[in-house]
Amino acid sequence: RLASSASAAATTTTDAGGAQGQQAARSIRWGICGTGTIASDMVQVLRQLPGTEVRAVGSRSAEGAAKFADKWCPVGPSGGPVARCASYEELAARDDLDVVYVATPSARHVDDCLLYLNSGKAVLCEKSMAPDREGAQKVLDAARANNLFFLHGVWSRFFPAMGALREQIRSGAIGEVTSAHASFCQNDGAGSCSATLETGIYAAQFLDWVFDCGAPKQVASVAYDLHPNGNDQHAAAVLQFSNGGMGTLECSLRHPSPREATVCGTKGVIRVPFPFWCPTKFTVQSMSGLGSQTWGEEQTFDFPLPQDVQGKFNFVNSEGLAYEALEVNRCLRAGLTESPAFDDAACLAVMDVITRIRAHWKK
Repeated sequence: RLASSASAAATTTTDAGGAQGQQAARSIRWGICGTGTIASDMVQVLRQLPGTEVRAVGSRSAEGAAKFADKWCPVGPSGGPVARCASYEELAARDDLDVVYVATPSARHVDDCLLYLNSGKAVLCEKSMAPDREGAQKVLDAARANNLFFLHGVWSRFFPAMGALREQIRSGAIGEVTSAHASFCQNDGAGSCSATLETGIYAAQFLDWVFDCGAPKQVASVAYDLHPNGNDQHAAAVLQFSNGGMGTLECSLRHPSPREATVCGTKGVIRVPFPFWCPTKFTVQSMSGLGSQTWGEEQTFDFPLPQDVQGKFNFVNSEGLAYEALEVNRCLRAGLTESPAFDDAACLAVMDVITRIRAHWKK
């Protein structure tokens, strides 16, 4: 479903310097909706990409927009100050933006995406774009109705290591993939939001990527723990895919895990170390013989982050946001309404998993 397009996206962004040189044909004008930590990481990246302009920042107050812009993007493309918008609606009303990066709290994402799409702006929305598949479909329908580009910001899909990982799977390096495991747990945020929407979505997208056969036919054996306020703070599930493969995922906001992922096949194993959701390396190792006790030499595949993107980042490997941003720029220049590397079908397949897990307590 995504093989050739994923490889193409990875090729486009593997060498950030080269890709930037190829993409500098037409400046893409960005607006920033939200002034949190991930927004500051993205703005630092955008300001270092050729052919990319940060034109305006929108917040819930003039003070919030000014504080963010003064710190992270004080100067606009013309040498003057970046526009400070005192509301998200004021940002939507501007006519000098090609795309808006939505980085507000996730509970607002559906409404904010609809605001910008219905005002004629393309949208890159931070995960999770919606609390469920229904909300995601509503946003995608608006994008299609307005003939506008939309991308769910699951940035994992644009890391070169992800494309190479799938190539190794399809080459038969570990035989037929029968199981995969991903755990994303952190001791940060319990009760403030949903663990499945905050970190579980990365585990779900990883399983979708490696099995490469659409949404699972069964989401079973779901276990969960809810915060007193009703938000899920720890959840785990077993998924069965149409090709017979089984995947397990775990997510939590109340304890850390190694945050690694493993893909198991009939001939060996692929290991993706921390941070598996924004990977720069993975290993491949064959396992055969009696009791699968004959282990081949471990092969390591490395994919360094862009060397020409630097900053005071809040999150691990935020330099890699350049891969996602470059793909948005590429798609807009090409007149595309979705990215081949994470199109509507892939987005909905991932949201379907999240929805079916959350249905166990969202009744």
